[in-house]
Amino acid sequence: MGPIEMEQSSMEKKKKLKSFNDLLPLELIREILLRVSIKHLACVRCVSKLWNTLISDPNFAKSHLDLSLAPSLTCLFLQDNSHAYSVDLDALLQDDNDGVDAIALSLPSMKKPSFDFHLLGSCRGFVLLQHEPQFLILWNPLTDSSKRISYSHMVNAATRDRDYDYLVKVFCFLHDALLCGFGYDASQDDYVVVVAYKDKDDKNHFDLCYLRSNSWISLDAALPKSLYWGYWKPEGLFCNGAIHWSTYEYCIDILIFDLKERSFSKISVPIETTDLYHPCLVLLGGCLALYFYEEITTEIWVMKEYKVQSSWTLYEIPLGFFQPLCLSANGDIIGRCYPSDGEVGFYIYNVRGELLKHVNVQYLYGDPNHIRSVVHVDCLMAVPSNIKQKKRKKGCQNHKEVKQGK
Repeated sequence: MGPIEMEQSSMEKKKKLKSFNDLLPLELIREILLRVSIKHLACVRCVSKLWNTLISDPNFAKSHLDLSLAPSLTCLFLQDNSHAYSVDLDALLQDDNDGVDAIALSLPSMKKPSFDFHLLGSCRGFVLLQHEPQFLILWNPLTDSSKRISYSHMVNAATRDRDYDYLVKVFCFLHDALLCGFGYDASQDDYVVVVAYKDKDDKNHFDLCYLRSNSWISLDAALPKSLYWGYWKPEGLFCNGAIHWSTYEYCIDILIFDLKERSFSKISVPIETTDLYHPCLVLLGGCLALYFYEEITTEIWVMKEYKVQSSWTLYEIPLGFFQPLCLSANGDIIGRCYPSDGEVGFYIYNVRGELLKHVNVQYLYGDPNHIRSVVHVDCLMAVPSNIKQKKRKKGCQNHKEVKQGK
């Protein structure tokens, strides 16, 4: 083939590639791309400039998350408050895998090594970290985008000056807050942090932060007057538009704060769980679940219909100290447990309590008390910006604004 024929052939190929995008309406191409798994989108966006433009659109990222029928799940580990690792939970399900690697991640906003990070939760693709002495960090581990939110007003209100003559003032959410949680308010299309705390004069406060604008809002009036604070664990779990808290010891009720209505309520746990001790909350397949473990067994109660008492369903796992994390696409329970040698291990059980698989995690060892974890959904979204700040403020004009984060 001569040079002229080769040039003609090359032009014909380019013409065919160009005509492929012309064959389908732009909206149909977008709809097809929305159904591509997030793990393949990075490759797909290299097909053409048009596809790259569509996938890079912030609205595409939000729609992809909302429409995903089987979202890609990752378990994020924080070890010794300073080192982050991720484990691809989808990789656990592959038949030829009896071990997976923990991938080291760089924590955001780290100009130098730090031991002051705390893992507070995850919601719709984002992870919330606390970085002492006075910052929250909203982080997307997949895209590595992040933003800082100051809570200095809380540090100043809750710490006594005389106790910190020679030290930096610190307010740790996991130890000093009465309640804390991270969720998403669909009515405002915004992510929200909620914190209940006691000031240095022993007065209770309840603050919300909308993360698009970094604005703290005081909602002290929403706090129930008769709530016994020592009864509830401070860490909340987001589910169904609300944040939920369980108890430290015997569990009778689950405390709820609805982000849209801005009101507290409670739901009862199953009658059979009146002896439930040291309960924990988890999200399984989009359903609120409550679990507790003993030395040889773990009981998991799943509320299959939200706020429907009769929908509580019991699953028994024949493994002590098993921490359920999520459900696989076919409904199996993925959880983790620590063997005696300190190695992190994942276990997969079906709903009948039968062990399907045990997978060890490479390169992640240590005292379970020094390793925290959270499951998050992989997504392409950038951290919330001020685009809709005016719209949100209009809906919050009846509430006192405490502080604008810097």
